Amino acid sequence: MSRTARSARKTLEDRIPGGPDGRRMLLIGFIDKCGTGLWATATALYFTFVTGLDLGQVGLLLAVSGAAGIAGAPLGGRLADRFPLVRVLIGSQLLRAAALLALLTTDDYLLLVLFSAVGALPDRATNVLTKLYAARVAGPDRIRYQAINRTTSNIGWTLGGLGAAAALAVGTTTAFHLLLIGDALSYVVIAALTLRCAEPPAP
Repeated sequence: MSRTARSARKTLEDRIPGGPDGRRMLLIGFIDKCGTGLWATATALYFTFVTGLDLGQVGLLLAVSGAAGIAGAPLGGRLADRFPLVRVLIGSQLLRAAALLALLTTDDYLLLVLFSAVGALPDRATNVLTKLYAARVAGPDRIRYQAINRTTSNIGWTLGGLGAAAALAVGTTTAFHLLLIGDALSYVVIAALTLRCAEPPAP
Protein backbone atom coordinates (compact mmCIF):
# COMPACT_ATOMS: atom_id res chain seq x y z
CA MET A 1 0.00 0.00 0.00
CA SER A 2 1.43 3.40 -0.98
CA ARG A 3 2.06 6.19 1.50
CA THR A 4 -0.79 8.23 -0.04
CA ALA A 5 -3.22 5.32 0.30
CA ARG A 6 -2.16 4.72 3.90
CA SER A 7 -2.60 8.41 4.67
CA ALA A 8 -6.07 8.48 3.10
CA ARG A 9 -7.07 5.35 5.03
CA LYS A 10 -5.82 6.82 8.31
CA THR A 11 -7.74 10.04 7.64
CA LEU A 12 -10.92 8.05 7.02
CA GLU A 13 -10.40 6.02 10.18
CA ASP A 14 -9.86 9.20 12.19
CA ARG A 15 -13.08 10.73 10.88
CA ILE A 16 -15.28 7.75 11.73
CA PRO A 17 -15.71 7.26 15.49
CA GLY A 18 -15.95 3.87 17.12
CA GLY A 19 -12.85 2.20 15.76
CA PRO A 20 -13.04 -0.98 13.63
CA ASP A 21 -16.39 -2.03 15.09
CA GLY A 22 -17.85 1.39 14.41
CA ARG A 23 -16.77 1.20 10.77
CA ARG A 24 -18.05 -2.37 10.50
CA MET A 25 -21.44 -1.30 11.85
CA LEU A 26 -21.60 1.40 9.18
CA LEU A 27 -21.10 -1.31 6.54
CA ILE A 28 -23.77 -3.41 8.24
CA GLY A 29 -26.21 -0.51 8.15
CA PHE A 30 -25.43 0.15 4.49
CA ILE A 31 -26.06 -3.48 3.46
CA ASP A 32 -29.19 -3.56 5.61
CA LYS A 33 -30.67 -0.54 3.86
CA CYS A 34 -29.72 -1.85 0.41
CA GLY A 35 -31.65 -5.05 1.12
CA THR A 36 -34.55 -3.28 2.77
CA GLY A 37 -34.76 -0.86 -0.15
CA LEU A 38 -35.10 -3.82 -2.50
CA TRP A 39 -38.05 -5.28 -0.64
CA ALA A 40 -39.81 -2.16 0.67
CA THR A 41 -40.15 -0.77 -2.83
CA ALA A 42 -41.94 -3.87 -4.08
CA THR A 43 -43.87 -5.09 -1.01
CA ALA A 44 -47.38 -4.03 -2.02
CA LEU A 45 -46.88 -5.17 -5.61
CA TYR A 46 -45.58 -8.54 -4.42
CA PHE A 47 -48.72 -9.21 -2.42
CA THR A 48 -51.01 -8.19 -5.26
CA PHE A 49 -49.13 -9.58 -8.25
CA VAL A 50 -47.58 -12.75 -6.77
CA THR A 51 -49.91 -13.86 -3.97
CA GLY A 52 -53.11 -12.49 -5.54
CA LEU A 53 -54.36 -10.34 -2.65
CA ASP A 54 -56.76 -7.50 -3.32
CA LEU A 55 -56.04 -3.92 -2.24
CA GLY A 56 -58.12 -4.20 0.93
CA GLN A 57 -56.26 -7.30 2.05
CA VAL A 58 -52.90 -5.72 1.31
CA GLY A 59 -53.87 -2.60 3.25
CA LEU A 60 -54.90 -4.66 6.27
CA LEU A 61 -51.75 -6.76 6.08
CA LEU A 62 -49.54 -3.68 6.02
CA ALA A 63 -51.50 -2.10 8.88
CA VAL A 64 -51.12 -5.19 11.06
CA SER A 65 -47.42 -5.38 10.24
CA GLY A 66 -46.98 -1.70 11.07
CA ALA A 67 -48.71 -2.16 14.42
CA ALA A 68 -46.51 -5.15 15.22
CA GLY A 69 -43.44 -3.17 14.23
CA ILE A 70 -44.25 -0.46 16.77
CA ALA A 71 -43.77 -3.02 19.53
CA GLY A 72 -40.41 -4.05 18.09
CA ALA A 73 -38.50 -0.96 19.19
CA PRO A 74 -39.23 -1.13 22.96
CA LEU A 75 -38.94 -4.93 22.88
CA GLY A 76 -35.49 -4.69 21.32
CA GLY A 77 -34.43 -2.15 23.93
CA ARG A 78 -35.60 -4.37 26.80
CA LEU A 79 -33.79 -7.39 25.41
CA ALA A 80 -30.61 -5.36 24.99
CA ASP A 81 -30.78 -4.39 28.66
CA ARG A 82 -30.94 -8.03 29.73
CA PHE A 83 -28.75 -9.81 27.19
CA PRO A 84 -25.54 -9.04 25.23
CA LEU A 85 -26.37 -6.48 22.58
CA VAL A 86 -24.47 -8.23 19.78
CA ARG A 87 -26.33 -11.50 20.35
CA VAL A 88 -29.69 -9.77 20.40
CA LEU A 89 -28.80 -7.94 17.19
CA ILE A 90 -27.75 -11.14 15.41
CA GLY A 91 -30.91 -12.93 16.53
CA SER A 92 -33.02 -10.04 15.27
CA GLN A 93 -31.31 -10.07 11.87
CA LEU A 94 -31.75 -13.81 11.43
CA LEU A 95 -35.41 -13.61 12.43
CA ARG A 96 -35.96 -10.96 9.76
CA ALA A 97 -34.45 -13.28 7.15
CA ALA A 98 -36.53 -16.27 8.29
CA ALA A 99 -39.78 -14.28 8.26
CA LEU A 100 -39.11 -13.03 4.73
CA LEU A 101 -38.27 -16.47 3.37
CA ALA A 102 -41.41 -17.85 5.02
CA LEU A 103 -43.46 -15.60 2.71
CA LEU A 104 -42.26 -17.74 -0.19
CA THR A 105 -43.86 -20.85 1.28
CA THR A 106 -47.52 -19.83 1.20
CA ASP A 107 -50.30 -17.84 -0.46
CA ASP A 108 -52.61 -18.25 2.53
CA TYR A 109 -53.74 -14.83 3.69
CA LEU A 110 -53.60 -15.43 7.44
CA LEU A 111 -50.12 -16.92 7.19
CA LEU A 112 -48.95 -14.00 5.06
CA VAL A 113 -50.24 -11.59 7.71
CA LEU A 114 -48.58 -13.63 10.46
CA PHE A 115 -45.20 -13.84 8.72
CA SER A 116 -45.28 -10.15 7.82
CA ALA A 117 -46.07 -9.18 11.41
CA VAL A 118 -43.35 -11.48 12.76
CA GLY A 119 -40.87 -9.88 10.36
CA ALA A 120 -41.90 -6.35 11.31
CA LEU A 121 -41.03 -6.90 14.99
CA PRO A 122 -37.28 -7.54 14.51
CA ASP A 123 -37.18 -5.06 11.64
CA ARG A 124 -37.97 -2.14 13.96
CA ALA A 125 -35.95 -3.71 16.77
CA THR A 126 -32.85 -3.95 14.57
CA ASN A 127 -33.11 -0.26 13.79
CA VAL A 128 -33.05 0.61 17.48
CA LEU A 129 -30.38 -1.96 18.36
CA THR A 130 -28.03 -0.73 15.63
CA LYS A 131 -28.34 2.85 16.88
CA LEU A 132 -27.83 1.66 20.45
CA TYR A 133 -24.66 -0.18 19.43
CA ALA A 134 -23.41 2.90 17.63
CA ALA A 135 -24.10 5.10 20.65
CA ARG A 136 -22.16 2.76 22.91
CA VAL A 137 -19.20 2.17 20.63
CA ALA A 138 -18.81 5.81 19.52
CA GLY A 139 -19.13 7.21 23.03
CA PRO A 140 -18.92 11.03 23.12
CA ASP A 141 -18.67 11.13 19.31
CA ARG A 142 -22.01 9.36 18.82
CA ILE A 143 -23.70 12.42 17.28
CA ARG A 144 -21.07 12.63 14.54
CA TYR A 145 -21.27 8.88 14.08
CA GLN A 146 -25.06 8.97 13.70
CA ALA A 147 -24.74 11.69 11.06
CA ILE A 148 -22.34 9.52 9.05
CA ASN A 149 -24.59 6.51 9.58
CA ARG A 150 -27.61 8.43 8.29
CA THR A 151 -25.73 9.34 5.12
CA THR A 152 -24.62 5.77 4.39
CA SER A 153 -28.12 4.47 5.14
CA ASN A 154 -29.67 6.91 2.69
CA ILE A 155 -27.23 5.78 0.01
CA GLY A 156 -28.15 2.17 0.76
CA TRP A 157 -31.88 2.93 0.48
CA THR A 158 -31.30 4.63 -2.86
CA LEU A 159 -29.28 1.77 -4.32
CA GLY A 160 -31.81 -0.78 -3.07
CA GLY A 161 -34.64 1.20 -4.62
CA LEU A 162 -32.82 1.36 -7.94
CA GLY A 163 -32.29 -2.39 -7.87
CA ALA A 164 -35.97 -2.93 -7.13
CA ALA A 165 -36.97 -0.62 -9.97
CA ALA A 166 -34.90 -2.71 -12.38
CA ALA A 167 -36.56 -5.90 -11.18
CA LEU A 168 -40.02 -4.34 -11.33
CA ALA A 169 -39.39 -3.36 -14.93
CA VAL A 170 -39.11 -7.10 -15.66
CA GLY A 171 -42.37 -7.66 -13.77
CA THR A 172 -42.24 -11.46 -13.47
CA THR A 173 -42.96 -13.64 -10.45
CA THR A 174 -39.33 -14.77 -10.50
CA ALA A 175 -38.14 -11.16 -10.32
CA PHE A 176 -40.31 -10.53 -7.25
CA HIS A 177 -39.04 -13.71 -5.61
CA LEU A 178 -35.45 -12.65 -6.28
CA LEU A 179 -36.09 -9.29 -4.61
CA LEU A 180 -37.41 -11.02 -1.51
CA ILE A 181 -34.56 -13.52 -1.44
CA GLY A 182 -32.02 -10.74 -1.99
CA ASP A 183 -33.34 -8.87 1.04
CA ALA A 184 -33.27 -12.04 3.17
CA LEU A 185 -29.71 -12.77 2.10
CA SER A 186 -28.66 -9.24 3.04
CA TYR A 187 -29.85 -9.95 6.60
CA VAL A 188 -27.85 -13.18 6.72
CA VAL A 189 -24.75 -11.31 5.53
CA ILE A 190 -25.09 -8.59 8.15
CA ALA A 191 -25.66 -11.21 10.85
CA ALA A 192 -22.33 -12.79 9.85
CA LEU A 193 -20.63 -9.37 9.94
CA THR A 194 -22.15 -8.61 13.35
CA LEU A 195 -20.55 -11.80 14.68
CA ARG A 196 -17.20 -10.08 14.17
CA CYS A 197 -18.22 -7.06 16.29
CA ALA A 198 -17.13 -6.90 19.92
CA GLU A 199 -19.70 -6.36 22.62
CA PRO A 200 -19.70 -2.60 23.36
CA PRO A 201 -19.43 -1.35 26.94
CA ALA A 202 -22.84 -1.05 28.56
CA PRO A 203 -23.67 2.24 30.31
